[in-house]
Amino acid sequence: MADRRVLPEPLWLPATEVEIHRLVRAAMTAYEVVGARERRGRLTMDRLDDPSDLLLSYPPRVHSPKKFLFPNWEKLFRFRLGGRVQLEAEHTAVPRVLFGLHPCDLHAVRILDDCLFDGQADSAYRAKREASILVGVDCEPDDHCFCTSLGTDRVADGFDLFLHRDADRYLVQVGTARGRSFLERFAPAVAARQGAPPLPLQPKKTRKRLARPAEALVGLLEAGYEHPIWTEIGDRCLGCGTCTLLCPSCYCFTVEDRLHLDLEGGERVRAWDSCQFDQFAQLSGGGEARANQADRQRHRFFRKYKYLWERYHRTACVGCGRCSRECLAGIDPVDVLNRLLAEQDEAAPAPAPGREYQPDLAEVVVAEPLGAGVKRLRLRLPRVPAFAPGTFVSVSVFGLGEAPFTIASGPGDDTHVELAVRAAGNLSRALHRLEPGDTVGVRGPFGNGFPVDELAGQDVLLVAGGLGLVILRSLLLAVLSRRREFGRVVLLYGAASPDAFLFRDDLRRWRQDGVIDVRLIVDGSDGGWCGPHGDVTRLLRNLDLDFPRTVAAVSGPADMYRFTNPLLTGLGISPERIFLNLERRMKCGLGKCGKCRINDLCVCEEGPVLRYSQVRHLREAVER
Repeated sequence: MADRRVLPEPLWLPATEVEIHRLVRAAMTAYEVVGARERRGRLTMDRLDDPSDLLLSYPPRVHSPKKFLFPNWEKLFRFRLGGRVQLEAEHTAVPRVLFGLHPCDLHAVRILDDCLFDGQADSAYRAKREASILVGVDCEPDDHCFCTSLGTDRVADGFDLFLHRDADRYLVQVGTARGRSFLERFAPAVAARQGAPPLPLQPKKTRKRLARPAEALVGLLEAGYEHPIWTEIGDRCLGCGTCTLLCPSCYCFTVEDRLHLDLEGGERVRAWDSCQFDQFAQLSGGGEARANQADRQRHRFFRKYKYLWERYHRTACVGCGRCSRECLAGIDPVDVLNRLLAEQDEAAPAPAPGREYQPDLAEVVVAEPLGAGVKRLRLRLPRVPAFAPGTFVSVSVFGLGEAPFTIASGPGDDTHVELAVRAAGNLSRALHRLEPGDTVGVRGPFGNGFPVDELAGQDVLLVAGGLGLVILRSLLLAVLSRRREFGRVVLLYGAASPDAFLFRDDLRRWRQDGVIDVRLIVDGSDGGWCGPHGDVTRLLRNLDLDFPRTVAAVSGPADMYRFTNPLLTGLGISPERIFLNLERRMKCGLGKCGKCRINDLCVCEEGPVLRYSQVRHLREAVER
């Protein structure tokens, strides 16, 4: 595709609304510019003839810009008849700027990219996509939007430029190299301006919300294939296809030949089609695969929330509300899915036996990014039992299951715990979309952590790699709360890049206060990093510690352990005084499921913090 490389450093440039309209006027000299405008008494997404017609703020009911990337009627090629058939290709795509796409529509373009570039790419779509510059603008949801339930109310990439409203001006977020070139060409004064601090992404509020994360819908629909709700909404459905034709991510089409009146030629065209139409799913031998509206509505829901999720790991719905806003039969996806979810909850067995597996409900009070795909969650519980640094809790996202997460906060707060979650799987991605006020389940704390009292009176060396700082942060906070009881405290922390360092505010504060010695290293070259490069073991050189009276806590990937542990023992720290974090996929937390067993060792009961002397003989644990 065109030069859509994401910029290595985010660039936010201030601009006035007058400058935005000047940019539009200048771009019209080289591009067809499309944006929201009022035409014949109604709002529409259409070609602009006058920059002053452009609406930068408009309600979500405006139809999507899909038709400019995937037209509702499009010539594929022309042909001439008579003697010998001659084929003529269509013209190349018109250079175009799509101005003012809402975040949900930018997410819809990603879905179209997934589907139409997969396998044999659709060259007609590719041509228009490559010839188009995407300029986003923020919006306010209305009563039909449920974008917050799908994580499509905001967008961090997938655009060339994005306009953020900031008081009486705009901040232009430059997303790609192509967007920067476009700005330099048509708004050089804005492009040359000093960058501004980025605006935090503000979560939006929507009246409509799904009762469970989107990841839970796959299993919900799979279990509900024969549910009577499909017949109910099928009986109401008029089969008009409005829901799919207005959808910004639906792309079904039909292909047909249209002859000229002189019968000497014609063109092959494709036009939008809909899975809600009669004869859409015709079989070659006669009949239809989906012969009634109940089957067609079920297929629509499964396509949106199950089939494409399983293929591309995102729903094919962006929560824009266009389908329910215009549906003559009043069919609303949120109502349908929430009814299925409610019935699933009612069918769940009442908790009696198995109480130890039932979580407490916790409220999310803080949800903020830490960087490098990691998010910090602060959870409020009815009561947090006393725990040692290094222990863990099992967090439930209902409908997806539960997973263990190390407590990142220090002991002492009996109503809150903090977690650091990396987006890696369905459950952790669902946790990333949580907002303050949302609810999750929490069991625990479980396991054995660092013996803080035993460490008192000694020097403490902490060695962390990547996410390993999460477990050591809890230990550090416990040590700092009793700082006078310890000798020197040294933290060695390595990460893949400067952006991958977690808890940067804590690191900065600890360094400035001088209460502990913080040493950082980046594994790899980075032009903006002035500190040492290499893996964290390089920081073990020239340490001025009294090693026989030093205890070490190590947390990071297994590869790091295999190199770090021999170096620590070589410095004079005995294996009895080296503590390791041996987290595994601890499903039950009770020592029953067997998931975390290493030989005869049960990590969730005896660990996850263990002495090196306890596990050095277990090759599966560290040395394998």
